[in-house]
Amino acid sequence: MNVTIVGAGRVGTTLAILLHKKGYRIASVISKRKTSAYKLAKLVKCSKSSTQVSDIAKATELIIISIPEENIKLIADEIAKKADVDFKTLNVFHTSGAHTSDDLINLNRKGSQVFSLHPIQTFPKEAVLGNQLSKMKGIYYGFEGKTQNFVFANRIVESLNGKILRIPKERKILYHIACVFASNYSVTLLGIVAEMLKNIGGNIKLDYFAPLIKTSIDNAIQYTPKNALTGPIRRGSCKTVVNHLQKLIELDGKLAALYQSMAYHSLKIVKTKRLLNPKKIKQMEQILNRIKRGIN
Repeated sequence: MNVTIVGAGRVGTTLAILLHKKGYRIASVISKRKTSAYKLAKLVKCSKSSTQVSDIAKATELIIISIPEENIKLIADEIAKKADVDFKTLNVFHTSGAHTSDDLINLNRKGSQVFSLHPIQTFPKEAVLGNQLSKMKGIYYGFEGKTQNFVFANRIVESLNGKILRIPKERKILYHIACVFASNYSVTLLGIVAEMLKNIGGNIKLDYFAPLIKTSIDNAIQYTPKNALTGPIRRGSCKTVVNHLQKLIELDGKLAALYQSMAYHSLKIVKTKRLLNPKKIKQMEQILNRIKRGIN
């Protein structure tokens, strides 16, 4: 299959290399910067690189749009107007987790099959390319689109050594919120831990907490969050929670509000699992509500 990559960033580069290794021919690489387009083209033995969608190879059968999501519709519309390809035999997908295949509507109107296919993985700029490629094996890809496009999408995912997950269009934003909490905000929480360690002093590093972090995540995945939860909320240690919040209010009111919110959601898990007696749960709720009023 002849493939064109639009967007030679971390995601586009990773997918292009994986497909190239599986025998797909990368027919052209289009990117905002000429240097990045050329660099990727060289990696996948592609002779055609450009900054213009009008230079998409005529033989292209699949276009992968891997660019910032706010620009997807704009680029898709430009492809529909300027690309010299057979739109009726063309498949196009974008890799955004937040946007739907509606961004590709004008390509669909020209006869192309369109969908979105989002790799459920993180792509930090600092990651070594070889390490990034190794992190792709066995991951899931969120598919959103018409049923008629699912088989084709699954074929691509299998070539990427991945697994496919169907996401209803009307719930895709919820899917992306879940991805953000799973990846971005978990990193933010670890950033907060790192700041806390600085306040303690004594050159305590985040590395020292790695076993705790990794084991907690592994337990949540293996045993479910309900069964993996530990700590003062799970134990009903009201005094400890009060002491935590009082100290955080002294340090940073917004951080105290975040702790209060996390404690509230932890308590929801405790209630669902019935891990504490009703009296202790009510006491904890009263503490969290009282502290919340104090924060606000």
